[in-house]
Amino acid sequence: NLDMLASYEWIDKQNLVLKLRPNIKTHNIAPLNGRIFNAKDVAFNIKRKAGLLDPKLAASKYARYAQYDGVTDAVAVDDLTVKVTLSKPNGSLMSALADPRASMIPVEMEQIGFKDPMKFAATGAWIEQSYVDGTRQTFKANPEYYRAFDDGARPGVDIYEKVVIQDRGSLVAAFISGQIDVLAAVQPQEEAQVFAVKGVQKSLTPGPTWDHFAVNLKLPQFQDDRVRQAFQLALDYKGFSDPLGAGWLYGGPVHAMFPESLTSDEISKIAGYNPATKAADQANAAKLMEAAGFPQGQGIKFKQINSAASSLDSSVRLKDNWAKVFPKMDVTVSANSDYAQFTNALNSRSYEARSYNHTSVPDAAIDAYTYYHTKGGRNYQSYSKPWADAAMDKLLIATTVEERKAIVQAFEKQYIAEGPPLLQIRHPADNLAIASHVGGYDMNVGPWSYNSYGVSPRWVWFTEK
Repeated sequence: NLDMLASYEWIDKQNLVLKLRPNIKTHNIAPLNGRIFNAKDVAFNIKRKAGLLDPKLAASKYARYAQYDGVTDAVAVDDLTVKVTLSKPNGSLMSALADPRASMIPVEMEQIGFKDPMKFAATGAWIEQSYVDGTRQTFKANPEYYRAFDDGARPGVDIYEKVVIQDRGSLVAAFISGQIDVLAAVQPQEEAQVFAVKGVQKSLTPGPTWDHFAVNLKLPQFQDDRVRQAFQLALDYKGFSDPLGAGWLYGGPVHAMFPESLTSDEISKIAGYNPATKAADQANAAKLMEAAGFPQGQGIKFKQINSAASSLDSSVRLKDNWAKVFPKMDVTVSANSDYAQFTNALNSRSYEARSYNHTSVPDAAIDAYTYYHTKGGRNYQSYSKPWADAAMDKLLIATTVEERKAIVQAFEKQYIAEGPPLLQIRHPADNLAIASHVGGYDMNVGPWSYNSYGVSPRWVWFTEK
């Protein structure tokens, strides 16, 4: 989103002026018909994302509305100028605007709605051409996209196609035979075959996501710190992660690739995470669970929900791990194939425990605030501690890496020590196999490139085919 700006200026810590590039055209789709995207659209988007348009529904409609904490208004001064007013400083606001999942949409889209993908229209690099639910989605390069190819980040191919192949074996075969150009999340048992393809390119980098286990603190059994401490000590992070592929990282409460966070190496030396002390840590976990009144886990009972096949695998692996340390714990694995049903359980705080994968936003402060502040939009654990809220409030207005680093690392250590209701297991790597004729992926890799969110295709081109 930020590359839509010609410039921005902080007048002071509570007043921001955004200047749009001129002549940014919307897609040539009714009712927009290629009209110029203007400051009124931007002001509308900022107020919408901040929950100002419907504050009573903000927490349920906009999971990341807390990123815009302090924003009280956004006004179009003229066609290219937006003035944003805050009630207090927010040192992460520009990062919130840069989140690739927080797209700027034309005002009309709110009325058009978001049920029919063929009606989606904005200003982006791709225009939807066809959509078959659960099967295929095709996009054509936007000929009126506001970036020139020489500027970078403009499609170098005419058609971008997303196909759904549910069976993993069929998906791998499709890559090997040349039916698809990119294979994501290459698994250890697939590597020999996949990377034997002539000219194949391999990209292995830290990813932006984190596998996790979380409990709902509304349940009395999870309110005892010792129970949550026992979970953190009992989990065999290395044993869980190694079979899933190379390149993974240990993860603390805040993504390990942020410059402010504890690094993967630092996390790996903390009790529970440290593979060298795993036997002793699991013995301590059993003692803590017994001290909390649940010997060998007896009396602890919960349904562990997940969504999608990869999360189901994680759920089963977690259940097996708990059974080794707490053999009398009663854990039921429940898969929600309907994603809407799964998210509703999170938003309503009606679930008991979950195993899933979340994606960090590209800023440590707004990511931490979203998950750990009492009013955080993705604080599905119902976690609420005055000390944590104070840390998050302080973090959001901090403006230097050094100041933010001190706050983040102190928070991480205390949160782990008290027993984390949201327990990060690992950061999976982005392990990609890329066909030989695809160029440009090397320009858009790493944890904040968001490959799985479809950001990459506008950077690529075909060298030959």
